Amino acid sequence: MRAGHVVALIGALLLLLVTSMDWYGTQKGEEFREAQRNAEDSPALSEVEERAEQAAEPEEKNAWQAADLSDWDRETLIDKVLLAVILAAALLAALTAMARTAGAQSTPGLGPAGVAALLATLGAALVAYRIIQEPGLDAATVVKPGAPLALLPLALIALGASSALRADAREEETPTEEEEPDAGAA
Repeated sequence: MRAGHVVALIGALLLLLVTSMDWYGTQKGEEFREAQRNAEDSPALSEVEERAEQAAEPEEKNAWQAADLSDWDRETLIDKVLLAVILAAALLAALTAMARTAGAQSTPGLGPAGVAALLATLGAALVAYRIIQEPGLDAATVVKPGAPLALLPLALIALGASSALRADAREEETPTEEEEPDAGAA
């Protein structure tokens, strides 16, 4: 397994973690979280802290919740495509790394590593779009740390997979000992 495969695999695993973090919230949810933080400072306000946390939860969404499968409007369609693209990139990066570990030879041409790199790049573009064009009303929506953090593992997948693809291409171009012409035979 090449270093690029390892980097892409690490990116894929990190991406799965990042998709479960909160990506979006609302102003109302932020106010509840602020009340929760203020209540943490005082043991007497533990019930207020608990209620603020319960009130904030429905106001926040991670990548999985943003791609609500029961709703098929334009807003959630973007989130569904985004989730599908980043999961496909992660899956391809992981499968390619595992296949190489098992001794599989590289695929000539673009191959799974190349497709993973392209999907990760597309996924990063979609995440960046979603950070700029937030779901819902921009004034009411707050971008949480999960969305910007998703750019890092996507970059790791894209860079690692493309590095592995380039290394595989160089390996294919280099003739093996069996293929080299025998200098003494002439």
